[in-house]
Amino acid sequence: MPDQTNLVRLTYVGHATVLVEAPGLRCLTDPFLRDRLGPLRRHGPTPDPDALGPLDLVLISHAHPDHFDLRSLRRLHGDPLVIVPHGLGRAAQRAVRRVRAVGHGEPVAVGGWTVTAVPARHLRWPFEARTNALGYLLEGPTSVYFAGDTGFYPAMSDLIGRADIALLPIGRWGPHRGPGHLDPVTAARVAALIGARFVLPIHWGTLYPQGLHRAWRRPLDEPAIAFAAAMAIEAPESDARVLGPGEATVIELPLHAHGRRSSSTGHDLS
Repeated sequence: MPDQTNLVRLTYVGHATVLVEAPGLRCLTDPFLRDRLGPLRRHGPTPDPDALGPLDLVLISHAHPDHFDLRSLRRLHGDPLVIVPHGLGRAAQRAVRRVRAVGHGEPVAVGGWTVTAVPARHLRWPFEARTNALGYLLEGPTSVYFAGDTGFYPAMSDLIGRADIALLPIGRWGPHRGPGHLDPVTAARVAALIGARFVLPIHWGTLYPQGLHRAWRRPLDEPAIAFAAAMAIEAPESDARVLGPGEATVIELPLHAHGRRSSSTGHDLS
């Protein structure tokens, strides 16, 4: 008999917002649904909450306003459980009914899935100085790693063999990459390190200072091109699904239980 499979649909809504539609779960990451944030303007379609549909789960990686936006949270449909880092629970409750605040290593059961908070290396938002950034590992019929916004950190090796799909940030909203960010090459090396079968690059091509694209568009477009090239060198066994904001892809994966798969070959990120 052929192996049983399941389908996972990924929609790159834009920036760090991804709609993950998997067996028994509709999850949205870092929802930012507006067309502007201060001096930043959105490139690509402005998300429609009606089109996103009802949600079971929302993951918030950190307190920066392009990732934790109460106005966007209030517009979501359904009655999702919103998981946030410790320190953001009370603020999130101003926008949604069900909130769970977590720290590194804390698992949360959501239907037939387990969500585990994992570390991230990123600058704190000064107005929420006690709140650390997080990534999340979703484990169920398949497994998805949402890195949030992060630079490389050595404990990423704990994810080896655990993620079928990785959502990895590759860009930035301004002309310069600050600390605590992956770039296209380091993101490809992370994909190789953890052995992700499929990789969706996020955090690129969406938010950019108003009008700057007329003079310098390269930071909007180049991360995806550079990432595809880096994946061919650093992680040729992984399938990189490069989507523009608003685009979707369907991934077919074998069903598997929670737990580690066989380890990847491992790459040195130094």
